[in-house]
Amino acid sequence: MTSVQRPKRPDKEVDIALLVFIERYANDLLRWDLISFFAQHPDLYDTADNVARNVGRDPRVVRSELGDLVILGILEWDNLHGDHMYQLTQRPDLRRLALKFAEHLNGS
Repeated sequence: MTSVQRPKRPDKEVDIALLVFIERYANDLLRWDLISFFAQHPDLYDTADNVARNVGRDPRVVRSELGDLVILGILEWDNLHGDHMYQLTQRPDLRRLALKFAEHLNGS
């Protein structure tokens, strides 16, 4: 008699909301890095130049991408003495998913 093994089920269920978040918002490497950076520093309020320096990217490219993330609702911005200041959104649904995204990247 031949035995048949059942395929193993993953230890964790797939988080559909997180997958949709990644597909919609973190859909290229720069966005991935920026969302991860802000989610790892959820209370950060900083300029595009400083963010670019922290993620090791060209400030012009980062500035443009930060603007797109503001339009998408992941980040918020304010004008402080002529500088655009960026921070992670305060919208509970998007903020929670961004933080969960960073947790998964850190292996938590």
